[in-house]
Amino acid sequence: MNLASEATELVLVLNKIVNGLESYYKDSGQEYTFKMAARLKLLVSSFENYVAVEKSKEAAKLQLDEIKELMHNVNGAATKGEIDFVSGDVLSRYWELSTIFQETRFSHETL
Repeated sequence: MNLASEATELVLVLNKIVNGLESYYKDSGQEYTFKMAARLKLLVSSFENYVAVEKSKEAAKLQLDEIKELMHNVNGAATKGEIDFVSGDVLSRYWELSTIFQETRFSHETL
């Protein structure tokens, strides 16, 4: 895999997370997950634009840094069992892909 394909997969994973947050309907966490989903959706949309349209590695990296801050909260809530909103290994796949702009194997690649 190359940087562009990994970044594209990361967009797909992030959109699955957004969809999971948007469709979470348990009373205790619904408002919290909707707010996270709204914030994350905007960031993911920008990230997707940098990856697929502008093909700006630096802008995508900076946007992913913002996404990571929010994802720490999402992951924390999921890990504690406060919200259960995604199936399978979506969160673990996010964390695997979240380092693509820091990995030396991709350092000389462009989007």
